[in-house]
Amino acid sequence: MSLTLRQARLLSDLTQKQVADLLGVHTHTYMKWERNPEEMTIRTAKEISKIFKVDLEEIFFKVESN
Repeated sequence: MSLTLRQARLLSDLTQKQVADLLGVHTHTYMKWERNPEEMTIRTAKEISKIFKVDLEEIFFKVESN
């Protein structure tokens, strides 16, 4: 199953602020990543997957266009 960052966060029952605090970033930075996940580093993506307790491969980090 593939999830967007928002879906993974909601399934983890976390707010954007809670995730931002866990990552040590401003809430606006995390909000930006939910809209444009390709802007985050792979290190951050790995941290997020640990917070959400899902495999990195299960989260959509970039939307492919046809």
